[in-house]
Amino acid sequence: MRPETPPIIINPSPTIPVLANIPHSSSVIPEHVRSQFIIADEELREENRKLVDWFTDELYSPISELGGTVLTYGVSRFVCDPERFEDDSQECMAQRGMGVLYTHGTHGQRIRREPCSDERERVLNEFYRPYHKAMTDSVAHIVEKFGRCTLIDCHSYPEKVLPYELYADAPRPDVVLGDDSTHTPAWLGIEIERLVKRAGYSFGLNRPFAGTIVPLSFYGDTRVTSLMLEINRATYMDEVTTTRVKGFSRMRALIEEIGRVISAVR
Repeated sequence: MRPETPPIIINPSPTIPVLANIPHSSSVIPEHVRSQFIIADEELREENRKLVDWFTDELYSPISELGGTVLTYGVSRFVCDPERFEDDSQECMAQRGMGVLYTHGTHGQRIRREPCSDERERVLNEFYRPYHKAMTDSVAHIVEKFGRCTLIDCHSYPEKVLPYELYADAPRPDVVLGDDSTHTPAWLGIEIERLVKRAGYSFGLNRPFAGTIVPLSFYGDTRVTSLMLEINRATYMDEVTTTRVKGFSRMRALIEEIGRVISAVR
């Protein structure tokens, strides 16, 4: 039996009540999952190039440096996407072949054969469920220690719209905040907008990407605050060569400032 793949946890004993969730920074596709894909290596690399949240593990590293916990998913979202609902009937992106297990790519093309039920269970058991358990356990630990937890859902997104996106006509600002009506206080959105604009960046709310993750067992528990940050990749990297540009350190500094403000709230 294949062992479960553990998520990467940095600073599991935090000194501030903040958890950074980094679900899409990896491009790794293990060979035993690669065999499920029906496209050539070159096309799969190109799909990864478009959808991996490149360098977000480094971009959001100030959270651990400030004393928060960082949780990082160890494989590509094409293997199994931890930001989707496990049940495809609850997941809007499943209609586009991009539910918890992607069968279609960024242009709506078929990229993976339909996994059988046993294959699906194996992938979920190896990647998805351990990651969500680690997230839930981390939130529980932070709430127990501090009485509250702020979860930052850490993402980036491409400068140019991709065909699979739901809000193709939306503006693509430098920084997008995704919120939740229960778990994102209004003051927090206002403060994030202030910090983003003060740093000289453009700001958007819930477009072209919306919402933020909350462990299901904590949904409705207002001790848990959550916000999603979507950083336009043009601000910190060259998407063609997948290399950092000079703006990387500037954006990283903004994330550090956001982390400081969040951690200082009582």
